[in-house]
Amino acid sequence: MMVALDNGKLRLLVNPAIGGAVVRFDALTEDGPVALMRPGTVDEQDPNRLAMYPLVPWSNRISAGGFEWRGRHYPLAPNLAGEPLPIHGDGWQRPWRVEGQERHELRLVLRSREQPPFDYRAELVYRLEGESLAVELSATHLGEAPAPYGLGLHPWFPRSADARLEALAEGVWEVDAAQLPTQWRRLETGEAWNFSAPSALPEGKIDNLFTGWGGRALLHWPERGVALEMSAGPAVSRYLVYSPGAEADFFCVEPVSHAVDAHHLGASEHGLVELAPGQSLRRRYRFRASSIVT
Repeated sequence: MMVALDNGKLRLLVNPAIGGAVVRFDALTEDGPVALMRPGTVDEQDPNRLAMYPLVPWSNRISAGGFEWRGRHYPLAPNLAGEPLPIHGDGWQRPWRVEGQERHELRLVLRSREQPPFDYRAELVYRLEGESLAVELSATHLGEAPAPYGLGLHPWFPRSADARLEALAEGVWEVDAAQLPTQWRRLETGEAWNFSAPSALPEGKIDNLFTGWGGRALLHWPERGVALEMSAGPAVSRYLVYSPGAEADFFCVEPVSHAVDAHHLGASEHGLVELAPGQSLRRRYRFRASSIVT
């Protein structure tokens, strides 16, 4: 069952059964709806063809078939066709239950114990507030032994020649052929991956994690006369940029709480949070739409 939220300025369409994903997120203008995220269709079953989905209980890839935690090995199987490593946890692949719905707010819940040691209850809230979409994502650990958690969002934005990204960061992780981190480096002034000022996306593929982020990014589409401010917190100092290249019709800017493969890099120093039974991790995000006068 699709759920629509509409406050006269924004319209949000969510499919709880498909990973709690956003199908469409539009600004309502005098000239009609303007897509602020890459629009999906109501019959689409693949979250990767929709507008946005939650990342819980971790984001991106975990190597080596699993990880060690407190002296115990936890195996993890690949969960996406064509991808050899487990990716993005399981929240995006499971149906969420509607716990509450109002005209401008939707509250979803998920109970999962399919990927040990992750045994959790997640809550996902979408709320329209004026020109903003506010999103809250949390996970409460219910397992007997402590486990490391991470959260994030995976929005898909429309890519066009005029699209610009502004997201100040300190450095970026280089990756290998499996998209696993190999070396962190500081961003240099003027380089193609430095988004400290509004910048075009790289012509080639990018699938890299940026660190030292202040939690605020701006996305601009001058030809469509629209901009979107994305903010995240608390303690969200990383984002990942993904796009196959200039020929793609999308790009992703994902606010995430931890590094790719942080389960092997070093959990706490790379953003994972250990939760004891009953403890929770919560992050908040906001997408604020505005017009560009050209």
